[in-house]
Amino acid sequence: MRKRNYLWVLQICLAVFLMSFWGTALGAESIGLFPSYLKELKLDDVKITWGGDFRLRYEYKQDFDFNDELNDKDGYWYGRTRFNVGANFNGKVLVFFEGLDSREWASKVSPKAQKDDFDLHQLYFLLSKPNDLPVSLKIGRQELIYGAKRLVSAPIWSNNIRSFDAVKLTYNPKLFDIDLFWGNVVQYFDRHFNDGKFGEHFFGLYTTFKGIQGSVFDLYTFNLIDKHRFVTGEDKQEGDSERYTVGTRGEGKLPRYDAWGYGYEFAYQFGDKASNKIKAYAYHVDLNYSFKKLLAQPMIKIEYNFASGDNDPHDGKAKTFNPLFPTAHEPYGTIDFFRWQNMKEIAFSLGFTPLKDRIKGSLQYHRFYLDETEDAWYNARGKVVRKGTLADVSNYVGDEADFYLKYKVLSFLELEGGCAHFFCGKFVKDTGSADDADWFYLQTVITF
Repeated sequence: MRKRNYLWVLQICLAVFLMSFWGTALGAESIGLFPSYLKELKLDDVKITWGGDFRLRYEYKQDFDFNDELNDKDGYWYGRTRFNVGANFNGKVLVFFEGLDSREWASKVSPKAQKDDFDLHQLYFLLSKPNDLPVSLKIGRQELIYGAKRLVSAPIWSNNIRSFDAVKLTYNPKLFDIDLFWGNVVQYFDRHFNDGKFGEHFFGLYTTFKGIQGSVFDLYTFNLIDKHRFVTGEDKQEGDSERYTVGTRGEGKLPRYDAWGYGYEFAYQFGDKASNKIKAYAYHVDLNYSFKKLLAQPMIKIEYNFASGDNDPHDGKAKTFNPLFPTAHEPYGTIDFFRWQNMKEIAFSLGFTPLKDRIKGSLQYHRFYLDETEDAWYNARGKVVRKGTLADVSNYVGDEADFYLKYKVLSFLELEGGCAHFFCGKFVKDTGSADDADWFYLQTVITF
């Protein structure tokens, strides 16, 4: 079976190579693999469009359990196909459908978390600015993405992209964008229809002020009420969860010094987790500088990320910050060993663009600590990597070095590759096996 899968992948790679010559011949009229006139159909006041993409990725993982004595070195193949159709009526009403098919090969894990037969990813009705009023209404299965994606996102790194069965009302006058939404996150079930997570309600308000040129200032509240399943408090009693998040974020350029940029975000959480009171917080700050006149226009950035942990598992207070529905892969190291939860991180990065709109890359260094060693170490998916301990151990988890490069070969073809190495710190050594971990990937995306 595995040999047949590899042969199938080789056939795809050969097809990509042959299509590169076709894409050159198509020239500027092509905004994807197919020319634009083949992707649009106009019927009076109705404009029908279609599109999609296919992504193929190979990943090699070594010692993700930090134990070199176990045979856990292996390669994985992931494939994802998206196909969408939209019908636009007079530029005011849009009906949009998108299906998604995910494949995972060569993995020994069962069930395969990155596999899902073709299923509904998005299907929504969008009413835009009726009578030229600055409002719009979107109803149906849709993606929700806000701010820097630390709390609400539809991360595309994973095969299965997050979506919500939701209603969103947007008001966008000249100086503001205001979103009011309510929905249920969609759960993936391979070979079954992907249903919304009924009983878990996610709703909120997100406001962006646009009155300062070159800068963005956001205020938000995200509220997650979970009656889908009981959670367990520190006293072992079960109950519902009600988590309320209020926060602010911003980014922009320094006045009169536009080579300098900044970013920040602060979020506070309160509510109830069974019998426990939620009191948690997190923040992010960064400063960056762009060398606009140098070759490849390098940009250097230093940032600090913090998310509270719980230092006492028996005091009736839930102090672990929960990042809700975050993005993955990029914010806290590409190896995905961390997320905005019980962590401290200082990071440095060097971004560069050797060829504008065609080639870009990044070099990154991350140093990670736990906020509280009594709390767990959580990875990008929210899974526990190492449990917390009451023993006297260091909170220094380790360092990570990352590199990736993206190359847009043609209008429809993008290649990407990268690698990462995780250097285990004293916390890992104090709590178990502590062999360094490695990760490598190659990826291609074909846009239809």
